[in-house]
Amino acid sequence: MPDLPGEDAGRERERRLAAAVRGRGGVCVLSGGQTGVDTAAAQTALTAGLAVHLVFPRGLRQEDGLLPAGRRRELRGAVLHELSSPDFGYRTWTCAYLADAIVLIDPAGGAGCQETARAAQSLGRPLLDVGRAPMPLPAAEQVAGWLSEVDARVVMVAGCRGSLLAAAGCGEFAGARVADVIAGAAMWHSRLIRPCGPAEPRHPPG
Repeated sequence: MPDLPGEDAGRERERRLAAAVRGRGGVCVLSGGQTGVDTAAAQTALTAGLAVHLVFPRGLRQEDGLLPAGRRRELRGAVLHELSSPDFGYRTWTCAYLADAIVLIDPAGGAGCQETARAAQSLGRPLLDVGRAPMPLPAAEQVAGWLSEVDARVVMVAGCRGSLLAAAGCGEFAGARVADVIAGAAMWHSRLIRPCGPAEPRHPPG
């Protein structure tokens, strides 16, 4: 974990978080709980039947204030975690630390996304950037293949906050990327949890 602020109770909270995101088999989708890509990834992953963990700064902060009841209902089924620090940057680094791999959807050049990329590089986390306009939309099979290559179980999906996407007119573009990324994660999840097939029949020698 990164250096943890606050008292021992806060440190223990983050330790429990690290254990919780690996509490079941297959793929877990992890996001920072922000508006925009984070929330869209969480909702899409829930619909796909994936485990979802959202990590918030203290107070369940989003860009426009505390998480309201309506948005919380839309995230029903996800596990919400509240960190001991109110700082968004600390939240970003905590998520990156917890992840096996990071998928970044940043069509609008967000400062928070740049921080995510820095965290990935510093912590040695594989990063797949699918958020630049010249880059072709990755097929779900390509995303699944990349997750398989890096052997990711905890997949952080990060990207632009809602207000930035709206200002840049990138909402539809980002939504399409989110859908493809989550479809790929679901494919990889299915492969991970697929039961072993029947053993090959043994033939007597000769």
